[in-house]
Amino acid sequence: METGSYCGRRLNFESYSAYCFRPYLFTDEVRGKFGCGASALALLTGALPESIARENNSTHYPDQFMVRFLRRHGFDVQKLTQANIANALSGIENNHVLLLSQMYRKREATWGVVMNGWYFHNFEIYFLNSLTLLRKPVVSAYLIRHTTWRNCSLVSEEAPTKRTIAASGLTLKALGLTGKKSRKPARKNNSSNGAR
Repeated sequence: METGSYCGRRLNFESYSAYCFRPYLFTDEVRGKFGCGASALALLTGALPESIARENNSTHYPDQFMVRFLRRHGFDVQKLTQANIANALSGIENNHVLLLSQMYRKREATWGVVMNGWYFHNFEIYFLNSLTLLRKPVVSAYLIRHTTWRNCSLVSEEAPTKRTIAASGLTLKALGLTGKKSRKPARKNNSSNGAR
């Protein structure tokens, strides 16, 4: 991870909080074979990993390609450095989505996504423990934000509007649930079978 500079504006990471992170998990094992970069981008954007791999046209996924692809798909991307993390107005929390490049082997890095203590790599999910970042040191890290992750409305986007319901003819009156009800007292049953 780059050292960066302490000069310039201090970042507020709170604006990158994701309250409704919606990862796209592809279950087909073949799709995980298109490379960790394609898998990470597909997980974030929903684009097909094979089309991402075809666009990249290499087994290596450089930072520039990853950032450009995310921005083209409507994501805000903030590169993290040692300086802008240490000098930030707010810290990075569990509700932040991070795109990490980590040293996997000698001269080979891998891409993964971190959110809420989970590590997503090639459409597999791992629990992130405290040693993960030491065993696979971070080469580069990015804070990712999308506008749909900020709004966590419980109302379904496909729920019909009141106007649609009224136009369907399904009304309370049609169901017999409106109008005044008579409030006659219940009649006592004084039949001959009753107790004397």
